[in-house]
Amino acid sequence: MTDKNHWQLIPAQEYECPAPPTVMRLKQQWRRLLRTLGVVKSADLAINEEQSEPDPPDFTASAAQAALAGYLSDVDCAQQGVCFLLDPPFSGTAAMARTWGWQQGRALLTPPTDEQIAQVAVDDWWLQQPMVKGQVHTQAWLIDDLACYFLRTAAGLHFIRAWLPRVLAGEFGVGLIVCDSWAFAFLSRDWPQNLPSSHSLAPATPDLLRQLGIKGKDHLLERLAGEARGNLGLAWALWRGKYVDQQSLPVLPVTANDATGFILYALLLHRGLSLTQLAEVLSNVALDELKVQLLSLSQRGIIYADVESGAENGAKSDAERDAKRDAVTGSVAEGDSNETPWRITALAYLTVREFLGGRDYLLDDF
Repeated sequence: MTDKNHWQLIPAQEYECPAPPTVMRLKQQWRRLLRTLGVVKSADLAINEEQSEPDPPDFTASAAQAALAGYLSDVDCAQQGVCFLLDPPFSGTAAMARTWGWQQGRALLTPPTDEQIAQVAVDDWWLQQPMVKGQVHTQAWLIDDLACYFLRTAAGLHFIRAWLPRVLAGEFGVGLIVCDSWAFAFLSRDWPQNLPSSHSLAPATPDLLRQLGIKGKDHLLERLAGEARGNLGLAWALWRGKYVDQQSLPVLPVTANDATGFILYALLLHRGLSLTQLAEVLSNVALDELKVQLLSLSQRGIIYADVESGAENGAKSDAERDAKRDAVTGSVAEGDSNETPWRITALAYLTVREFLGGRDYLLDDF
């Protein structure tokens, strides 16, 4: 551990992924070739040192909060009206922002309902917010997940297209919007002008990894940060899975096809979707095909059923959670529909990102 605080935030356009070591790039190219030839090889990484597992990174800790509060004060988001804080998958940025918002007395806005999105009921959404009286906003606010404000269908995008210009014009006052990096890339391409004032956590460094309790020499921690693309939460997941538990990374089936790509991209864009929502977003994929794909991907550790979505942390034991996930997976296999969201696993994220990049999907910048 070190006494210096190595948490940092930067303008999003300044983010540069740490370069992975040459050997890692060669392994990625080799895996891509094997996939092209129809051969799947486990993406494992063994090390000789025995490692102890550090605690998960605490994005609500005082050091993280001090960095966020100081940075946002320096860039004066309040003066700018609305700022975006980008949240790459597993980065923990949203949790960090929620704690900051609570400490700052910011109102956490409620996402629109499915009905409000379908009816493009922007005014109804605003008037439901607890700090709104009539049509006058009374305090600065926080949106902790912009992905909840749209669905990638023809009708599901009308709400955010009507809502975003009004937000950027300051009609709803001063706010901080936490936006998933994949959703931000998608919305930025769809938006005629650059979205203003976007920020993010700086790429993880060996010093920050050490501050979180991950031990190792500089070259090993640089390798870990490079493999995780500078994503702190992802670096910890890789450390725990590959370096501590000596697990192999999940691999996609050789039979992965266009439908697989549609599903994986939709899950990343929306931070998870239920089977019902996937059927709505991917109307070109038959329901039976969706069920087969979800079952196959879950069995390979690529995705998981988030049975705790909306539940209190620690409310269930590991055995209870596993049993419920098995039950959800079984219900898909038996043809039953359910509303449990499916999400990409942390250990599969890099594999999924590489797969989508090879199929020319729009990737995030992180």
